[in-house]
Amino acid sequence: MLRVCEKLREADEKGRRYGLARAETGYLRALVDAMADTDRLAEVELLKTLGDVNVEKGRLGKDVGKFNTALALYIAAMVRCYHEEQADGIEHRYHYTERLLQGLSSQGKEQPTEDKETTTPAKVAAKFEDLDKRRAARDNTDSLLVGYAQVMVEAIVKDNSMLETEAIKSLGDVYLKRGTETGDTRNLTRATALYNRALARCHNVHGTVVIVHRLLHTSRIRQDITTTRNKRSTRTQKQQDVRERTGHFSPFSAAPSSDGTTSKVNDDMLVILSYRRYIKTADRDLGNGDLDAAEQNLAAALKLVHDHSKPEKAKEADCLCRLGDVYVERGKRTGEGRKFTQAAALYNASMARSDGPKENMVTKLQETERQFLKNTCNLDCEPCPYSGALDHRNELDNLRARAKSQLETIHQEHNPYQYDEDDPVVREVEIKRAEAIKNLFKSITVERREFIQVLTDECIAKLGPPPCKYAFMGLGSQATELVTPYSDLEFAILIEEGKDDDDTRRYFLNLTHYLHLKVINLGETILPAMAIPSLNDFLSEDPEKDWFFDSVTPRGFAFDGFMPWASKTPFGRDQTKSKPPVSLIQTPTELAEYQHLHIALAEGYHLSDILRRVTYLTGDESLVDEYTSIVNNSVDRSPVLSRLSAMLILKDNIREIKNVEPTDQLLDVKKEIYRFPSVSVDVLSICCGITIPSVWGMIEELHKTQQISDEDAHHLTVLISISAELRLRTYIANGGQKDRLSPLTEMKVQLDKHDVDDTIVESVFHIPDSKMLFRYYYTAFPLKRCIMDTIQIENQTTKIFPTAIFDNSSQTRGRITHQLLQFDASVRHLEAALKEAGGDEEKQSSSLNNIGTCWRDLGDQRKAVSYHEQSLKMTKAIYGDTNPHPDIASSLNNIGACWSDLGDRRKAISYHEQSLKMRKAIYGETTPHPDIASSLNNFGNCWSDLGDQRKAISYYEQSLKMMKAIYGETTPHPDIAKSLHNIGACWHEFGDHSKAMRYYELSLKMRQAIYGKTTPHPDIASSLNNIGACWHEFGDHSKAISSYEQTLNMMKVIYEDNTLHPNIAIVLNNIRSCKSTLHE
Repeated sequence: MLRVCEKLREADEKGRRYGLARAETGYLRALVDAMADTDRLAEVELLKTLGDVNVEKGRLGKDVGKFNTALALYIAAMVRCYHEEQADGIEHRYHYTERLLQGLSSQGKEQPTEDKETTTPAKVAAKFEDLDKRRAARDNTDSLLVGYAQVMVEAIVKDNSMLETEAIKSLGDVYLKRGTETGDTRNLTRATALYNRALARCHNVHGTVVIVHRLLHTSRIRQDITTTRNKRSTRTQKQQDVRERTGHFSPFSAAPSSDGTTSKVNDDMLVILSYRRYIKTADRDLGNGDLDAAEQNLAAALKLVHDHSKPEKAKEADCLCRLGDVYVERGKRTGEGRKFTQAAALYNASMARSDGPKENMVTKLQETERQFLKNTCNLDCEPCPYSGALDHRNELDNLRARAKSQLETIHQEHNPYQYDEDDPVVREVEIKRAEAIKNLFKSITVERREFIQVLTDECIAKLGPPPCKYAFMGLGSQATELVTPYSDLEFAILIEEGKDDDDTRRYFLNLTHYLHLKVINLGETILPAMAIPSLNDFLSEDPEKDWFFDSVTPRGFAFDGFMPWASKTPFGRDQTKSKPPVSLIQTPTELAEYQHLHIALAEGYHLSDILRRVTYLTGDESLVDEYTSIVNNSVDRSPVLSRLSAMLILKDNIREIKNVEPTDQLLDVKKEIYRFPSVSVDVLSICCGITIPSVWGMIEELHKTQQISDEDAHHLTVLISISAELRLRTYIANGGQKDRLSPLTEMKVQLDKHDVDDTIVESVFHIPDSKMLFRYYYTAFPLKRCIMDTIQIENQTTKIFPTAIFDNSSQTRGRITHQLLQFDASVRHLEAALKEAGGDEEKQSSSLNNIGTCWRDLGDQRKAVSYHEQSLKMTKAIYGDTNPHPDIASSLNNIGACWSDLGDRRKAISYHEQSLKMRKAIYGETTPHPDIASSLNNFGNCWSDLGDQRKAISYYEQSLKMMKAIYGETTPHPDIAKSLHNIGACWHEFGDHSKAMRYYELSLKMRQAIYGKTTPHPDIASSLNNIGACWHEFGDHSKAISSYEQTLNMMKVIYEDNTLHPNIAIVLNNIRSCKSTLHE
């Protein structure tokens, strides 16, 4: 600290002699020197001192802005501080300044506003125009340094990283110019240090590239200066070498620092300070009755601690509870029922994050219900006991336990998957299993209806009898009899004709709010479903307004959400910019209007579709009968319009239909397994004029009216039963509406918790027997191929399907086994498919190519080349030698990959060049396409193997850029993960193992998100192996062995203990090498 005091002495002296302005200039100049010399202690002290200057200015001038500037500078100092005593002093000053600020006018309560003027490159450039002109005119260097430092401090205060980055870079430019002109490498070292600081603060690609070029240019100038001096004197050379080795920084990494852990601690301290400040301000706002300000401050505090992958539960719980208090007050002021339900959801979300006693939260929930009854329903009465909510939770748990038990019984008694696929007994067992699954779902539907009736009756007992006849009408999966004990509650309310007035609507709105309150208190409503504007503003065009992701609150039995695309409850939909509000509290005649095509098209067909299939829940069932009668006799139900309706439904679900493909990646069971079969049966029923809501009933009616054969009825029933069963099993295993299903086997050996894997482990259900998926795809594939053609046929006189919707051909089996990493089985099936292809050259070519890919996965590159070359020869014969075709390009690419694996990189490059040229001819020179990205990646592989890592990185980065353009910047995708992995491998070859480790970890994290953390997959195994190699290079052989053993366990599952596989041999050798080094 004495050294730091000496640095500050001159500026302190100026302050005493000439006043605060001169002192501030001196401190700014000293701050630049501290940053350029990477003197962290001095830098922190100078930021603190600049804060002191602003406190004094604020005190003398009673200037709130100066106090806020001081607070921002203290926070900046705290972030950079790693000295405990220094940190204590900063924290003391921060709290002292806060007290001074509170003593001023109400202006002091305002938060510093974000800098809106310099957040684009053009505006940032304008900010520096005058200083840059002065630098070009060779103005005084010290004056320039102070000018840029002033802009940098302004940027720190306004938390404008773009402006701060540019200011630090400009400071580096000043030192670069000085070093270039004088030949003094100390100035170049200072420039390098500042460029590295700018690089650390830069958050955009273009800015990063500019700074890296500056660093490389500085390095070249240093080399030129050194070379010149080398010619002068050998002794001088030696002295200069020593000086540069001690002062030079890597042009691609931040300046070395030993305070990484301390920096993290100080980041946490900054968050805590800011969090406390927002909470304190929010409390004051709430006390003053300023609910808007209180909500915004609480949302800001929550945003600071919110990371959905690793949330700070205690702080989130505190924020959400306080936000609940705000919404109770909003409800008391406005009388709006929604404010109370939003408060209840906030309290329940807070409770889900709290490990301690729940009595306080229970009291708040009881008070919320009391205030709802008083302010919304004008009832001065006691709420229902909270024990009632616990009883309802227990009943829901029992319903789920019964469903789980029945599933296990069904599997034990009717398991077709224990037999060989071709065994005649399979069909009989399939029929029994499908029938049992159908009965299970019918039973769940009835039990859910009874559960909803109990909740509704409790509400009516408090609110009093309804003013007219009414009926709750179930929608969605409740109507189709595919509902689970975890599914959302989707329903509408029918009211008696002639009774639709304000009082009636008010009663049923209040009834819906009260029922919603009871459902929320089951504890399974996630906060985004409540559309709280400060957390999730779905109506805003700014995506930043929809930021809160609820990964903690269990997602289960809840109202359909308030999102504009959901809203399948009596509340309907709020008004949007393009559509008027919609209420689902209507008379039968009014609600049936949505079935008229012109209204359906104007509204969006989804609402019309959901209101077409309905079922009775509670109330007067005759109203539901009246509604269905009107809908079924609608004038718009001609065959032509029915087919148009069916096509619109398919269009709405086109993504799910395209996704009916086997994959080794994690599946969304609802979107990629469940939805396609139920939508397909629905549209077939529309085309055939069938109005039964139950999907089981639709299939029976299609069969009964001879629209489908006995065999197709069987296949559709099995398909629906598998999709429904897999969804239910996934929800039971994952404990709620968590849709992640892995088609691959789960690792029996528990993987170690890797250093990068400190996030919440996402629930993933691993399918117990992959034969279920095989059976699913055997019907899904042919149904997908024919569904669109089927609904377009007018005046259907024959059966809907011209051929049976069942395909278990060798080609199909080979396709599925390959995607599910069952390579040996895939080769067998594809070899059989090749024989079955007969004279069909396209099928032969496809089979040959696929067999080649399997042999490459199995590690036999010679066999792979042979098959790919046969496929290439055949595709050229089919499409022409010189005619660009995707299949020819694919074969060329695959042959190149094989030769690369075999070590003949020049031959590999030749094939990749042909493939890339053809792909660009097909898709366009500059068009982002997965095939072109793949070719670029393969070029990278070749150049990496040839030892040119810079050229390899260039190709990998081109591939990565293209894939991000195709799939999205943040979308986890196997090809993006592959490029990250490959870039890491290049840095590994360079010897930069820290940078390699960062890329490997990014790739591993993405691959685990794609395939599941405990799923044995070749890509995850590859990442773990290379991370082990990095630990080996770091000298931590225990961690290296741990990573290698995880890799080995995974590969044994993938390759079925085939120790001859080259990848297993490599890992065994890595383990032996590490253990040998460890013993030495």
